[in-house]
Amino acid sequence: MKTTIRWSSLFVFMILVFLGNFAQSSENRSPIPLADEDRLAIEKYLGKGVVGQAIPVPALADTSRYLNMSAGARNYRLVSGPDTGKIEHHQPILLKQGANETAWRYDTGARFIFSIIAKADGDYVVTGVTDNEEGVITQYSPAEPLMLQGLAPGEERNIKVGMKVFELSNPDKQTHTGTLNIGYRYVGAYKVTVPAGSFDAVLVKWTFKGKIGPASLNDTQYRFFAADVGMVAAVEQMDVSAMLIYNKQRKIARVLVDRPTS
Repeated sequence: MKTTIRWSSLFVFMILVFLGNFAQSSENRSPIPLADEDRLAIEKYLGKGVVGQAIPVPALADTSRYLNMSAGARNYRLVSGPDTGKIEHHQPILLKQGANETAWRYDTGARFIFSIIAKADGDYVVTGVTDNEEGVITQYSPAEPLMLQGLAPGEERNIKVGMKVFELSNPDKQTHTGTLNIGYRYVGAYKVTVPAGSFDAVLVKWTFKGKIGPASLNDTQYRFFAADVGMVAAVEQMDVSAMLIYNKQRKIARVLVDRPTS
């Protein structure tokens, strides 16, 4: 009888160890080295020394932690592009909180204001962009992905997005239509060092192929997000709609200067 009890206890112990190891492995997977093509593209604009070694890759199980919208204002320094050296003041503003979705206004402090929706399933998407300089509003349908819940490391999703452009001074007047084919890929996780500090950050890569009128677009963008901090570094264009409509292919890169403040 005692032998049976000892074997039963040992069996239960082994099951608990197995489940613990499984839970840990599902939370953090093996590091994924950054492909040479991606590293070269990132270092061209962010510079060397910003993106370090690959680290164990976490599951994207709580997107709100990686965007950290509720933390409030944050400052970024532009390290590439026509305004290199300039500090941008980004401010997320909660507009409406509901059972199925939460609406945010994300103001970059100058030209662009993004309309962001947090869905009940954890996805964050961009529904539109206001371009104060060109005086237009771009709407996406379906919305452009910003942070998607539950992606596995290395997983890519492909989304076709319709674009409609309206005059800011006359929101009922539509001026352009077009389409975007977006590849959204969770690349991996890496050590990232910026003026705000050193962070364990996940990397998301966007590839855009689109057309609006006679203009076409083929572009790649990268953003690094750290849990409970938000975006810490990015290589992107000033805005996708501006590239298509005005043919302004201005690549920019930004790094976080200090942690967000409430």
